[in-house]
Amino acid sequence: MVGIGLFPMNRTLSWLSAILFLGCLFLGYLAARQKTEITQAKAEIKQVNLHWDAAKKEEQKQILDLQQQLTAAKEAQVLLQKQAGQQAQELSASAQSKSDDASTDGSTKAGGTIIHISDILKDHPEYAALYAKQMRRNVDLKYGSSLSTLNLAPDQLSKLKDLLTERAMSNIDAQQLATAAGLERGSPDWQAAMKAAAQDTEQQITAILGSNADATLTQLQVRTAIQNQVNTTYMADFTDAGMPLSPVQSSGLIQAMADANYAGKDLSTRPSGYNTPDPTTGLTPHDNRIINAAAQVLNPAQIQVLTTDQVEFHKIAAFMKQYNKSGGPVMFVP
Repeated sequence: MVGIGLFPMNRTLSWLSAILFLGCLFLGYLAARQKTEITQAKAEIKQVNLHWDAAKKEEQKQILDLQQQLTAAKEAQVLLQKQAGQQAQELSASAQSKSDDASTDGSTKAGGTIIHISDILKDHPEYAALYAKQMRRNVDLKYGSSLSTLNLAPDQLSKLKDLLTERAMSNIDAQQLATAAGLERGSPDWQAAMKAAAQDTEQQITAILGSNADATLTQLQVRTAIQNQVNTTYMADFTDAGMPLSPVQSSGLIQAMADANYAGKDLSTRPSGYNTPDPTTGLTPHDNRIINAAAQVLNPAQIQVLTTDQVEFHKIAAFMKQYNKSGGPVMFVP
């Protein structure tokens, strides 16, 4: 009886052992598969990291190349600006020399011809309107949109442009009359004749701009030059850095630079060493004044672009100075 009762129990244990064995095999299979998947995942991650490192190195290389190209472009632009300014000075000096060499019949020693506007106006009165339009255009080029900062009424602004045009025209007429009277160019009598010829026009300009009219006009000319500099130099750098200036920011930067400039102002109030770069920061007190004022309209990242530009301009100027110790006109070539 006892022996017969053990058979069902033995059969049950055999089934349990088989099930446990199969379970162990399945768990072993899962563990092996998971290990294989982990190994493959690690290999894939390693491959991705290698690709990422390579891409990052390539990106850094491209950024470095772009920075080098940008620096070279800035240097080339500064050189071109210097060349343009120097060529303008040389042309002006050449024109002055030709004018001094002119004989009474209008010919010059170099074989050229001096044409006096007053002669054309005398022989062809109809040219007056064309010439006045040219002078009016020159006024717009000279002062640009800076005249709008005066906040004059439209009729006053138009009158001011007319007066500035008239002053330019009367100055040419006065020079011809002074020459005909035998006055030496630049002499006290010559200067007195120029002043007398423009006296009425100057009084009307003063009535609009106030007693410091000449200083105000000088500041407006400088503001126009600064505006051109911002548009042709600084704007490109901000755009390249991915932080283009808005119209409000551009106007604010121009105003900051104009306020920091002492042209047409009392130079006795200008701090000593105003345009001397600090050996540590590379910035001048002039630069710092611009940067501090510009911080009201530019964000910190844009201020960094502006600061970098200011420092680099001084570095370029220092390099150029090493090759032009005389300080005279120079022509840069590649």
